[in-house]
Amino acid sequence: MKLSLYIPCFNAEAYVEEALKGVFKQGLAPDEVIVIDDASTDRTVDIVSRYPVRLIRHTNNAGLASSRNTAIKNTNAEFIAALDADCIPKPDWLESLMKRFDSPKIAGVGGRLLEAHSSSVFDLWRRVHMKQYWIDEQTAPPFLFGSNAVFRRQALVKAGLYNEHLRNNYEDVDICKQLKQEEYTLIYEPKAIAHHLKRDNICSVLNTFWSWNAAYYRDRKYYSNQNNFSCKLKDNIGLANRYIGEDIASDKHELIYLDFLLALHHSLKDFEYFTSQAKQEYLSNPILSFWLSLLDLTLFYHLDFAKKNLSTLMPKINSFLQNFFALNLVLGRFIQERFNSKHFQEILYKHLLLSIYEISDYYLLNKLLNLIDLHPNWHQFCKKEHSNLNTLFLGELSSNFQKWLDGLMFAFPKIVKMIEVSAERTDYDNSIFRKEMSKK
Repeated sequence: MKLSLYIPCFNAEAYVEEALKGVFKQGLAPDEVIVIDDASTDRTVDIVSRYPVRLIRHTNNAGLASSRNTAIKNTNAEFIAALDADCIPKPDWLESLMKRFDSPKIAGVGGRLLEAHSSSVFDLWRRVHMKQYWIDEQTAPPFLFGSNAVFRRQALVKAGLYNEHLRNNYEDVDICKQLKQEEYTLIYEPKAIAHHLKRDNICSVLNTFWSWNAAYYRDRKYYSNQNNFSCKLKDNIGLANRYIGEDIASDKHELIYLDFLLALHHSLKDFEYFTSQAKQEYLSNPILSFWLSLLDLTLFYHLDFAKKNLSTLMPKINSFLQNFFALNLVLGRFIQERFNSKHFQEILYKHLLLSIYEISDYYLLNKLLNLIDLHPNWHQFCKKEHSNLNTLFLGELSSNFQKWLDGLMFAFPKIVKMIEVSAERTDYDNSIFRKEMSKK
């Protein structure tokens, strides 16, 4: 029996050495260790080269699914273990997984991934709401998390390997579906423990969570038409509502603002996906595009307010950006009326800019807030025809969001203060994260 272990890497200099140290401390040593570098631009290759591994490098960044397939194609081992570059396995991890292969019908065994950090609200939110393990009693799980698992190589080949179109998310769920269709069994082994080293900020935690689930909703046709998409918007609010209830019940009040923000963030990301707008393709000068979009919406407000058909100075490729700002303007006065803290609205809009566009611009943020203060009737965006604005999206999301928040205030009379306090903590933790990254 030959056992190979591979680590897929992309810009993993912060973690990969700890992962490799964990690999070479295994009680059951793999016959070979393969590292697939997916065209990293940092020091990943230099670090990996210090260890006795077989390094295979992609010339172009092809995604996680492609890296997994490269590993499978470059070994003839009967079993192939997968460990993410930001995970440290306990010394008995591999041995615990291999003990469960007591039948040829078992295609894979997955371990328990525990978060190594929880000091920030982002890492704690991931620990609570992005678990990468199943309950101990569930020995036949729906799928195995790709972060730490062992598979029969031949079973993966028979299932058609990983779907490279999925790139970095859902590829683990998809391959497990294919294995089950081939009548293989999957096993979860909670004693096989690895620790997750990743540190998150407001951008990474929300965008990673959205990416994890996007393929699930795509498979179920939520993005196929306006009616299904409307259900997805409601589902976002329902998920945020559920998390708020859970975090209040478990006394994790510091997470409530991220739960709240999720409803808006995911709805904006969904709208971007639904309209097939890829911001990276048209925002060659993002800040200029932002200012021009705000100027255009302001002109629309003043010059075309009485007209049914509204003109625009912005090209169609800027539609998502204009809808992004329009939603902020439409919700602005409502948020002002519900929240006591002026600083809360500043934090909320700053975090939407950060989490959607990864941009921080105080002057742009201040302009947006001033526009909300100056003009009370931005909700008219939902009633006018404008070539770049999706009135159904703006109207449905703003209406559902307002009803939801009013319902939260009725169910939890102190929810506004909880969200405001949690927002302050979240903003503080994000600033600390950015300072730490700037020093590296």
